[in-house]
Amino acid sequence: MNIKETLRRLSYLLRPRFHQELDDELRFHLESRIDELIAAGMPKPAATAQATREFGSIARVAEDSRSAWQFQRLRDLASDLHYAARGFRRNPAFAATAILCLALGTGANTTIFSVAAEVLFGQPSVKDGRNLVGVNINGNSHTAMKGFRFIRDSNLFTAVAGENEYLETNWRHGDSTDRLFAVQVTGNYFDVTGFPLAVGRPIQPGDTNTVVISHRFWQSRLSGDPNVIGRPLTLDAKPYFISGVLPKDHRTLTGFGFAPDLYMPAANDPGAIAMYARLPAGMTRQVAIARMRAIGKQLDQLYPHEEWAEPPQITPTAGWDRIRWNRGLVALATFFAMLMIVVGLVLLIACANVASLLLARASSRTQEMAIRLSIGAGRGRIVRQLFAESLLLALCGTIAGLGLNLLLTSLVSRIQLPLPVPIQFLIRPNWTLFAYSIAIALATSLAAGLLPALKSARADLNVALKQNERQVAAGPWSLRNILVAGQLAVSIVLLSAAVLFVRNLLDAATRNPGFEVDHTAWAAMRLVPENYPTREKILPFVNTALDNLRTLPGVESATIARVVPLNDSINYMMNITTDAGTPPMRFRWQMNYVGSNYFDTMRIPILEGRAFQDHETAVILNQNMARRIFGNMNPIGHTIRVGDRQPKRVVGVARNSKYMTLAEDSAMAAYEPFAQEQNSSVNLHFLVRAAGPPQPVIPAIHAALNRLDPTAALEIKTMQQGLGMAMIPSRAGSIVLGAMGLLGLTLASIGLYGVLLFAVSRRIREIGLRVALGATPAEVLKLVIGQSAGLVGAGMAVGLTVAVFAVRPLAMFLSPEIHTGDPLTFILVAVALAAVAMIATIAPAAQALRIDPVVALRHD
Repeated sequence: MNIKETLRRLSYLLRPRFHQELDDELRFHLESRIDELIAAGMPKPAATAQATREFGSIARVAEDSRSAWQFQRLRDLASDLHYAARGFRRNPAFAATAILCLALGTGANTTIFSVAAEVLFGQPSVKDGRNLVGVNINGNSHTAMKGFRFIRDSNLFTAVAGENEYLETNWRHGDSTDRLFAVQVTGNYFDVTGFPLAVGRPIQPGDTNTVVISHRFWQSRLSGDPNVIGRPLTLDAKPYFISGVLPKDHRTLTGFGFAPDLYMPAANDPGAIAMYARLPAGMTRQVAIARMRAIGKQLDQLYPHEEWAEPPQITPTAGWDRIRWNRGLVALATFFAMLMIVVGLVLLIACANVASLLLARASSRTQEMAIRLSIGAGRGRIVRQLFAESLLLALCGTIAGLGLNLLLTSLVSRIQLPLPVPIQFLIRPNWTLFAYSIAIALATSLAAGLLPALKSARADLNVALKQNERQVAAGPWSLRNILVAGQLAVSIVLLSAAVLFVRNLLDAATRNPGFEVDHTAWAAMRLVPENYPTREKILPFVNTALDNLRTLPGVESATIARVVPLNDSINYMMNITTDAGTPPMRFRWQMNYVGSNYFDTMRIPILEGRAFQDHETAVILNQNMARRIFGNMNPIGHTIRVGDRQPKRVVGVARNSKYMTLAEDSAMAAYEPFAQEQNSSVNLHFLVRAAGPPQPVIPAIHAALNRLDPTAALEIKTMQQGLGMAMIPSRAGSIVLGAMGLLGLTLASIGLYGVLLFAVSRRIREIGLRVALGATPAEVLKLVIGQSAGLVGAGMAVGLTVAVFAVRPLAMFLSPEIHTGDPLTFILVAVALAAVAMIATIAPAAQALRIDPVVALRHD
C-alpha cells in the first residue's frame, strides 16, 4: 500500500458523512439509469426492475465501494470485537470474572513497573538531559573543591556546576527549631541544569543569602503563602530570603525520590561536592573520560598522595548507564527485576484462569462452532473470532488494571519511608506505562486465548452436530486440568519466595544486630555551624551534654558517635600499611568515631585489648578487619597507617556487629576516638542506655539537650525506631512478595474451584448413575476429592521442584541465617496450599452430593 492510498483511506476515517455521500451517489446512478430506460419508452416499474437487475445489490456495491476506502483488517477486527462484546453482554458473569482476574494481574504488573521506572529511571527535571553528565574522579562520587575548580577551569566541558546534597540546616521559627534538608549549589547550578521554577527566580552567581524552596515545603510549612517570594528564613542563625519555588513535580539530579526542602548557595568551601557538566557538541562520554584521565594525572602532580588518577567516570543523569556504575544501585535494580518476574508469574496465573474460563465457554459453544464450520467458515476465521474475544477481555482487564495502578501508585507516592533523608516518589502515568500496558494486553490475549481458540477450531463436526456430548470424565489430564496444575505450581514458587521474605523479616526483627537495641535511645542533635565553627568549640559542648545525660534518672550510660549503625556510614577505601611487616593492602571498610564508653553503652564486647581513651591516638578494629590485616597475628600494640595519615596504635579488637545492613556477614570496621576526628561535624549523635525501656527517659533527654542550646535541632527516638531503614528491604520484600503470593494462590484456588465445579456439571449423569447403582456419599466425595488431590499433588510436585532452584537467587536479599533451601519453607508452603485447596474443593463436593439420581438420569 503506497502513501497516497494510505492517505486516502485515512481521509475516509476522518469523514463521518462518507456513508451518506456514498448512498446518495449510488442512488443517483440508479435513478439516472431508470430515467434513461423511461426515456427509451419503458414503463417506470419495468425500468426500475431492469435498472435494479443491471445494477445488482446496492448493499453489495456499497460494501465493495467502501472496501476500497477502508483498512479491511481493522474493519474485520472491529466487527469481531463488536460480536464478542455482544456475546459478553449475554453472559456478564463470565466476562466480569475474566476481566477481574486479568485486572488483578495487570494491575500488580503495571504498578511494580511504574514504581521501578520511577525509582530507577526517573528523569530529573533538567533541560536537555542528553548532554548533562555526572563527573566522578579519584574513585569517589564527590570531589574536594580544589578538584572541582581545576576541572571547571580546564575548559574540558561547556559548563560545570556542583552540589552538596548531604546538607542539613536549622530553621528557627518562633521558639522552635527544625532540621531541614538542603542542597548547597554553586551559583551557576540552575543555569547549567536548567531546572524550571514554578514561582520566582533561581539562585544566580553572586547570591549568598537566597534560597529556592520545594513546593512541598511551601505548602506544608509555609501554608502556601502567596507572597512567599522575598519572605525571610532564619537558617543556621543567618537571614535568607526566598527567591523561588520549585514545581510540584520537581525531580532532583540525585534521583531515587530524594526530595530536599530547599536549595541554597554553597559556601566558599562546602567540602566534597558532586560535579555535573555539559558535554560540548559532538563530544562523547568516551572522549571525555580519556581527557579526564589526563586531568587526573595533572591533579596528582599538584596534590600528591590523593590518588586523583583513579579511573574517572562520566555517567548520564538517568538510565541504566548510571545504575551500572554503582553496586548498590545494581542490587536495587536486581531487586526490582525480581519483583517484575514475580508479578509476571501472577499475571501468568491470571491468564491461565481466563484460558480455563474460555475453554469452559467453548465447550458450551461446540455446536455453534460446528455450524459455522459446516456452512463454510474456515478454521482460521474461527480462531480469529475467538482470539478477538480474548483480546477484548485483555483490553478491558488492562484498562481496569490501569485504574488499579493509579490507585496503588497514588498510595505509594504518599508513603513516608523511615529514612534519614526525605524521600518522595512522584509516580505519574506516562507514555512508557501506556506502551507497556499495550504490550501486556497483547501478551495476555495471546496467553489466555490462543490455546482455547485452537482447541475450539478443531471441533469434530459429526459429534458436535449430533449434540452427542459425553457426560463422563474426559480424562484426568485435559487442557483445563493441566492449566490448573500449572497455576498451582506457579503459586508454590511465589509462596516460597514470600515465605522466605516473611521469615527474613521476622528474623531481622528479633535478631541481635551485635549492639544494644532494646534499652537504647538515640538523640540526633544538629548545632548551628556559626556557633561551633571548630572542633575545639564542639568538644566542650559534647562533654557537657554527656555529663548532663549521665546524671538523668533512669540513665545507665551515654556516649557520642559520628554515625549510628544501620543508619549511616563513613566508607574508606585507602592504602593500609602496618609495622608488622605485612604487605600494603587496599580494601573497603566502615569507620566510626565514638566516645570512650561507646562499647560499654552499646554492649559491644572488646574481645582483645581494651577500650581507648578520649584523647588517645588509637584505633579499635572489629574481628573481620583485624583478621584481614594481621591474619592470625595478635594485633594489639601494632600500628596501622591509612594513606599518609598519622599511624594509629591498635589497642583493642571488638566483636563483629552490623554496620550498614542486617544481611551483611563479613563487613570490616574500625573505631577511633571521637575527640580525634579531624573533620568537625555539627551533627551529633548521642546514644543513651536506659535502665529499663527507653521511652520514659526521652522527654528528660530532650529537655537536657534543649537547655544547652535552644537553637539546635533535636530528634529523639528509640533505637528500635532507628532500625527502620535497615528493615526496609525485608519489609518491602515481605509485603510485596507476600501480597503477590497470596494473590497468586487466590487466583489458583479460583481456577481449582472452577475446574472442579465444571467437572461435576459435566458428570451429572455419571454421578446420578453411580448413586442409582448404590454408590455411597463417601464414594461420591472420593470422586471429587480424588480429582482435586490429583491436581494439587501434580501442581505441588512440579512447583516444589522448581521452587527449590528458583528461590536460590533470593539469597542476596536475605540474611545469612535464612537459607533458601531450608525444608521448613517448603513445608509451610505445602501446608498452605493444601489448606486452600481443601477450601476450594468444598463447594464442588457439596454440589456432587446434592445430585438427585432421578433428575440426573434425565439430564442432557
